[in-house]
Amino acid sequence: MWSAPAKLNLGLRIVGRRSDGYHLLESLFWPISFQDELLIQPSSLSSLSCAWSEDAVFRNVSLHQGEENLVGTLLLGGFGWKPSRGLSVEIKKRIPIGSGLGGVSSNVGSLLRYLCDQNEITQTQAEHLAKQAGADVSFFLNPTPSWVTGVGEVRNPLLLHPGTKDSFYFLLLLFPFATPTPLLFKLFRESNLPFSPSTPMDIKQTWDFISLHRFLECTKNDLEPLAASQSSEISRALESLRITGPLYSGLSGTGSTCFAVYPSKEKRAEAAKELQNLCRDLPCRSVLAETY
Repeated sequence: MWSAPAKLNLGLRIVGRRSDGYHLLESLFWPISFQDELLIQPSSLSSLSCAWSEDAVFRNVSLHQGEENLVGTLLLGGFGWKPSRGLSVEIKKRIPIGSGLGGVSSNVGSLLRYLCDQNEITQTQAEHLAKQAGADVSFFLNPTPSWVTGVGEVRNPLLLHPGTKDSFYFLLLLFPFATPTPLLFKLFRESNLPFSPSTPMDIKQTWDFISLHRFLECTKNDLEPLAASQSSEISRALESLRITGPLYSGLSGTGSTCFAVYPSKEKRAEAAKELQNLCRDLPCRSVLAETY
């Protein structure tokens, strides 16, 4: 069984726009233990089945199968790569579609990691295929805390002090709906908002809890106000998370997942208790996670 971890965007700054219209971003991608699972086995013919896991918090969305799914596209020879043998892939989904957690990209990344492990492709081939499959896929070839730039395809893993990854505890509020990414970028363009100044992380520095905490104190998601303006549920969830006093709270990517970061399990447990009424009032469910 191959794990396909979700990621959180700890901040998302829009720092420019390419000539082809794609926006340039800077974000700290953080992999978490909330994950899909892939069962990959040799087979006479390549096939894909994708179904919601029995413990998925939402199972109300139909899942793409075959070539409609990016994993199926890769399996069936898409992106210019021809498999040397058949593979049967079964995906057990937990990560909601369109939640800003990178679920589909992570599924593809997990398959590429498997292919590298089996010497079916080289790491260089995996990087090339990942960029063709989607901007976020490259991160999931090595899902470790990383500074991500470009349109999401350039990643630089962070150097972390021992134990730092285990110093953060996450509480996610998941919704059964997606936030339309194209709409948010359209609203961003039409609002004539200025681009954020580039604030690159020092990837040569070894980061610890204190330095990452300082980063979280000043980072933000430039698309979050636009998402909140389109959804009263997201707006209320973000307000409620911030009342609990986290190290950071925000929208992951373009949403719809809202989340908060805490320095201890105890602080997170207190917050989860405070949010119980919110989860009864809104169509959201809370999920606890640590670093993957």
